[in-house]
Amino acid sequence: MKFLLRASAGLLLWGASFSHLYALQGLSCALRWSHILMPVGTVSSWALVMTWGIFTLIASLFIRKASRLPAGLERQLALSSAIIGLVAIIVTGSPVLTTSSCTAGGG
Repeated sequence: MKFLLRASAGLLLWGASFSHLYALQGLSCALRWSHILMPVGTVSSWALVMTWGIFTLIASLFIRKASRLPAGLERQLALSSAIIGLVAIIVTGSPVLTTSSCTAGGG
């Protein structure tokens, strides 16, 4: 069971990251966090960027942990999954840096 979990951990983390960001975006629009201004940005943008950053950090730690496994198939799979997961988190989460989280009429 550990083998399967290690081999898919990076991709599972990406799925969790995507789900959390999507849910947080919907929640922030429903609660109108995009209308609460901060010195730089809004509460909505800060919450999304911080969540994305935390998941990126966790994925980086997965890579570090996977690289310390003994050489072999388990290490290769775990490291590949962790790297792919990190790249996927960066790519799919990067719009939180540049786009507004709510539409003009809906939130």
